[in-house]
Amino acid sequence: MFQLSIHPKNEHEKLSRAQAMKNLVAMAYSIKYYLLAKPNYFSEKMRSLVSPKILEIGGIDSSSPLDEKKWKISDSEMRSRGIFAKDTLNLPNTLAFEITNYLEFIDKSNMVQNVYVAMYTSVTNIFNAFVGCIRIQTTPIPHAYNSHLHMICALYLLSIPFSLNGEALVTFLVVQFIVTFMLLGVLSIAEEIENPFGSDKNDLPISAYCDNLYEHLTFVLSNEKEL
Repeated sequence: MFQLSIHPKNEHEKLSRAQAMKNLVAMAYSIKYYLLAKPNYFSEKMRSLVSPKILEIGGIDSSSPLDEKKWKISDSEMRSRGIFAKDTLNLPNTLAFEITNYLEFIDKSNMVQNVYVAMYTSVTNIFNAFVGCIRIQTTPIPHAYNSHLHMICALYLLSIPFSLNGEALVTFLVVQFIVTFMLLGVLSIAEEIENPFGSDKNDLPISAYCDNLYEHLTFVLSNEKEL
């Protein structure tokens, strides 16, 4: 929408539009890393997207190499880290401000009002979606409910031997194994559903979404003259 609806009059405006488009994709990446409990992280793709001012705010030296390996953490560690700390940089919020600030000062004389409102609303919707994801991630199942559920499952499994009293040993072992597998599987699934953000195969493919946006942006910018 930025590419088709905003018509720059000079090279400076053209570069500003391109930077706003890059900020949109960088915002998607920043949301991804924020949800992975790495709010201050700048990947190589993000460093190529954001402006030097944003890198300076994040305390990133654009000339220094980036060690990707030191940021790789397990899902269990990611869930236990938390995302609200004193040194946390809310990069999605910063990029959203940069984009809305750009939209605020562009020339709207030759732009359809509904299109401008749609662009502004889209940025707001992205940020609202980010806030919704934060709400999902930071609102765990109540501890009383979780502990009570585990206690009920444990008591039920312990009561099975008494209900099968007199049955053959093979029947007892098969029934005990099947019921234990079912109940523990349900508990494990509930824990995974509680937080769908991570790098497991059953988590949301956020990386694929972001990479798709990055490839699309690269294609659009590289073919800008033809468009």
